[in-house]
Amino acid sequence: MNLYNAEDLKAIDSETYSIFGYPESILMENAGSGSYRKLLKIYGEKYLKKAGITVICGKGNNGGDGFVIARYLLNIGADVKTVILSEFGSYSGISLKNLEILKKFGSKIVEIANENHIDILSRTLADTGLLIDSIFGTGLNRNIGGFFKKIICLINEMSDKYGFDIICVDVPSGLNSDTGSFMGAGIKKNIKSIFTFGGLKPGFYLQDGETFDLGAKTVLIDINHPKHLLEKYRSSLELLTEDDIIAILPVRKKTSTKFDYGHLLVAAGSTGKSGAAYMASLGGFKAGAGLVTLAVPSAINGIMEVKTTEIMTYPLDSGKTQDKKRGFFTVKAAQEIVNNILKGKEALVVGPGIGLHTETASFLFKLITLAGVPMVIDADGLNLLSKNMEILSEKKADIILTPHYKEMERLSGIDRKIIEKDPLKIGREFVKKYGVYLILKGSTMYIFHKNAKDISIQNRHNPLLASGGSGDVLSGVAGSFIAQGVSIYQSLQLSSFLIVYAANILSLKFGDTGAGAVKIASYIPFAIKSLKEKFNRI
Repeated sequence: MNLYNAEDLKAIDSETYSIFGYPESILMENAGSGSYRKLLKIYGEKYLKKAGITVICGKGNNGGDGFVIARYLLNIGADVKTVILSEFGSYSGISLKNLEILKKFGSKIVEIANENHIDILSRTLADTGLLIDSIFGTGLNRNIGGFFKKIICLINEMSDKYGFDIICVDVPSGLNSDTGSFMGAGIKKNIKSIFTFGGLKPGFYLQDGETFDLGAKTVLIDINHPKHLLEKYRSSLELLTEDDIIAILPVRKKTSTKFDYGHLLVAAGSTGKSGAAYMASLGGFKAGAGLVTLAVPSAINGIMEVKTTEIMTYPLDSGKTQDKKRGFFTVKAAQEIVNNILKGKEALVVGPGIGLHTETASFLFKLITLAGVPMVIDADGLNLLSKNMEILSEKKADIILTPHYKEMERLSGIDRKIIEKDPLKIGREFVKKYGVYLILKGSTMYIFHKNAKDISIQNRHNPLLASGGSGDVLSGVAGSFIAQGVSIYQSLQLSSFLIVYAANILSLKFGDTGAGAVKIASYIPFAIKSLKEKFNRI
């Protein structure tokens, strides 16, 4: 589902009026009436009539939307107080027109025009059962201070004290709808739902939006923008949904064989880290690759023969440290992969559990410069790569990097906290600089096309994924879909979505902890089956 920046939506509104000839009042009426219908669906008319509702409105069009909502509520006999945060006469345009209509309806209009009136708002909120937040919309572009900051802080405080629900109109007041950061202050407490218009905003899934899980609380209300304009101004940023994933999930024919679904090579593991190799290769197998071969240092091949059944193993030259116990990949092993093992393979996953030995770094760099198939690099591979990012300029085929924030800090040289504040900007600049695909992993995952334009967001991380090995599984799943012939970008979308989908299913049985990455990988086929059944694609 496409996301829309504030400027996109402003242009859509403008051309709705100027090109299609909509009266400006129509969109406001549609926003208010649509919000009212959602309120009825959530609470029911009986509750709304007795709740004691406060609609608090700023001066702009967001406040005007609130006036329309208040009118609809009044018309069913609800007890509604309309709070205006400026003098009555300072309102203008269609907002003023709807305020005047509201006055004719006999609405209780409470004027809170300056800090001297804040005590009146306190008394009003103490008698509130449901608050409609219509103070600021997507037009907010500066930090909130002074009078409005005190108003918003008071709302949070009173909601915390009295426990009334808050419905936010378009965005929670104070939220930057593009970046997801609260601008000095913001409505945060007891948000029941966000009724947003035109399109979903990136800010619901970034920074504070992610922290407060705003995306899960958001309802998109169609206010009848012309479809042509929604298509014209849609951004290259999208939120992954079930509809998106089912549309790109590869179809498996009943007459197909294992040779129709590609052969994935995974190069992973070292002494003490055989589990990472197993989980990455298992992810590749469970996501549907026809064949999976796991290349490992010969020192751990014996244990991998025991661990794996459907997955083939291939022992490679194994280096030794001074104590002659620790096996790891060598440059000789890389040459063996390029000369022999890669033949007939469609994708390569490298990095999980390979360790940080100097010779293993040389192994990785040689693969980057010589391997002629798409290569997913994860885990230890990322940490080795961070020592020599220039090697990416010599890559022979597409490279896919799958770092979490700490690994991204090493790769980019940018502090993790800065990355977390603006992952879209930093991720886009990174892939543009190095010409790679990227999955930036956190509680939300961001998928970047190497064109530095197309970005997907996988929102709503499952706590089961917050354990060692889930990243290894993800890399294997991504490599599997690439091997099956799915485009790289769509493979990354599929893998990011399905690993969360599988964890969501699994958590119904195991709760939030302890199931483990192997179990999550094992549930990938069931996740795919469940999704297909939901859309009648079986």
